[in-house]
Amino acid sequence: MYRGRSAKIIAVVLASFICATLLAPGLVAGDDDKDDRAKILQDRLRVLRSVPYTMVTEEEVAPEKVGVVLHSRAKAYQGYNIYCDRLTSSVVLMDMEGNAVHTWTYPDDKPRHWDHAIMLPGGDVVVIRKFYDVLRLDWDSNLIWRSEIDSHHELTPLPDRSVLVAARELHTHRRLRVRFPAIVRLDETGREIGRWSAYDHLDEIKRTFDQRSFIDAILDSLLAERIDPETWEPLTALAESAKAEIDAWPLRYDQFHLNTISIIPETPVGRADRRFETGNMLICFRNINQIAVLAGDTGEVLWVWGEGDLEWPHHPTVVESGNILIFDNGTRRKYSRVIELNPLTEEIEWEYLGEPPGSFFTPAKGSSQRLPNGNTLICEGDGGRCFEITRDGEIVWEWYNPAFRGNYRVQIYRMIRIDPEIVEPLL
Repeated sequence: MYRGRSAKIIAVVLASFICATLLAPGLVAGDDDKDDRAKILQDRLRVLRSVPYTMVTEEEVAPEKVGVVLHSRAKAYQGYNIYCDRLTSSVVLMDMEGNAVHTWTYPDDKPRHWDHAIMLPGGDVVVIRKFYDVLRLDWDSNLIWRSEIDSHHELTPLPDRSVLVAARELHTHRRLRVRFPAIVRLDETGREIGRWSAYDHLDEIKRTFDQRSFIDAILDSLLAERIDPETWEPLTALAESAKAEIDAWPLRYDQFHLNTISIIPETPVGRADRRFETGNMLICFRNINQIAVLAGDTGEVLWVWGEGDLEWPHHPTVVESGNILIFDNGTRRKYSRVIELNPLTEEIEWEYLGEPPGSFFTPAKGSSQRLPNGNTLICEGDGGRCFEITRDGEIVWEWYNPAFRGNYRVQIYRMIRIDPEIVEPLL
């Protein structure tokens, strides 16, 4: 992880580069455009490189905007909010007024990135220390178990007390070092008891998904651009640099970038269509702009949607009606939105945008949670801001992370609202 002001600038430059090339324009026909096509394809390949996340806001922010700045008690859903504090390596449980009512910590031999945490019944938390391990701590922060796993982004509890964890696998694929996602199942002692690997399902995924952003399609296009179909000779010096790009072994590419695993509950949609029945998994592959449903028992890909409609999405979840709530970052268009998709018709039935749209924008993080009263809790992660809106888009609760590094607000990955009936007996 890069540290300090210079590191932040490097990360911002990388993020800006990704924004500019994430959805590169289509290829234009004609011999005169071969060099341009090769450059576009190289840019698409670079988009899949693994790059560091930023930790703080890109620009300095007003320090007076801290904590809860708006709370409509009559309209907001009253509960407790849980999130990870990256500066102090802790999990924070916060009330609706912004007060920390409980924290979980664990001693680190060196600073770790606490990515995401969930609270289990009884007050235990399961925590991802990103790309390092998974911890389960009791209410008093005593270690119950630790599992060394290349984990990141997501934890999903199952009824049998096991937990699904998003993880990474590094494979050599067509002479490139590519990180493929995995879904790892840990039992109640932290022991691995199951694994779904995207690499093992690659042929199936390629038959099912839109392949415009697939690394294989990009590599095949690069190969085609390097060779004149009539003479079988390299076309240009730029084509030779494309070969160097492919042969650059130290680079690691992030083909899919799994950031969500959720279990589909029982809904009217699931009763009407077995693809969306309870127990199946809803996942999100950010780097190819796709969400997908996997069969809960076999991991078979049952349904996909998103490419051409989403830009670096996060946190799809199934709501009570059976529709899918999606945080759509809009990394290239420069504004974010939250949408509710009917998976049967694939039509957007509800959408939230900022006013103006650019006032709500987080290019690389974010989440949305449908609350029991019909409101939606939104995490604008890159800005360190969370807010709750009604169905009509009225903001009824708003919070800014009070943690700063200098004049830069610390970002958060996700915030989750918890029912007070679960929390208050513990307090």
